[in-house]
Amino acid sequence: MNFEQLEYVVSIANEKSISKAAKKLHISPSGVSQAISQLERELEINIFNRSRGGITLTIEGELVLSRSVEILNNLKELKEQLSDFKETRVKHMKIACAPTFTYTIHDVLKKYSGNNNGATIELIEQGTPQIINNLTKEDYDLALVVSSKAELEKENNINFEFLSKGKVCIIVGKNSPLYELDYVTAEDLLYQKVVMYTFSNKNFLQLAKKFKNEIVLKSNRTMTLIEIIKEGRVFTFVHNTTLKYFPEVLSGELKIIPIKETDYFYQDFWVISPITKENTSDKNEFIKCVKDHLNGIF
Repeated sequence: MNFEQLEYVVSIANEKSISKAAKKLHISPSGVSQAISQLERELEINIFNRSRGGITLTIEGELVLSRSVEILNNLKELKEQLSDFKETRVKHMKIACAPTFTYTIHDVLKKYSGNNNGATIELIEQGTPQIINNLTKEDYDLALVVSSKAELEKENNINFEFLSKGKVCIIVGKNSPLYELDYVTAEDLLYQKVVMYTFSNKNFLQLAKKFKNEIVLKSNRTMTLIEIIKEGRVFTFVHNTTLKYFPEVLSGELKIIPIKETDYFYQDFWVISPITKENTSDKNEFIKCVKDHLNGIF
């Protein structure tokens, strides 16, 4: 039994003629007749009464017709659902991002979603090492990370593309003694108290160690850290682009201050993806939105 045979049953029942059904189906009458005969042998029943007066359904044929209509309708519905799912799936992306991209990604999502009404995005925030380890296992479509090219080249299951270069800075509130400075030096930062994001990249942790900073709090709640910085005399390490357009930075409640040191304080931003994932137009558009935002293009 196959779907074509069921379609033939429905068409013959509607047309009450094999020849008319065959014409409508664009196949030969003998082809239709053979298919029905084969189905009748398989089911061990007669579906149609054949006489000079035409074709009529048997009692068993009435049941076959009813179930054939039901099955074909279900098949049609399934095809429509799969088509809708496929279209949605193409526009759905599972994206991971390192903490430095948290606020960048919010602004990017506004722009991207505004241009792609049907797009859906699942966003996960993790540290770069966790993202790289989970990239394939978690089925991420792409991820935004902070890393060196050498580190990424060690991975044999990812594609990577350079996005931008970020300068390491600090962020302070108005109560900080550093707030009025245009830049800070290593001496300024010595023994200062800091708060750190739980998944801060290793370079930030190395800086805290280098400057002999006391880490008074670690948290994965970004807003908690922001509030403590606003109200206290502590700071945290950020990239110059991380909170560039954050409302409290724009209003002056928070201030991003560069560290006056060597090129060691620059880090590279990358977009990575599993080599098994195809490069779609949706991904390319999203990546362009990220690059534009990092480079100040709106």
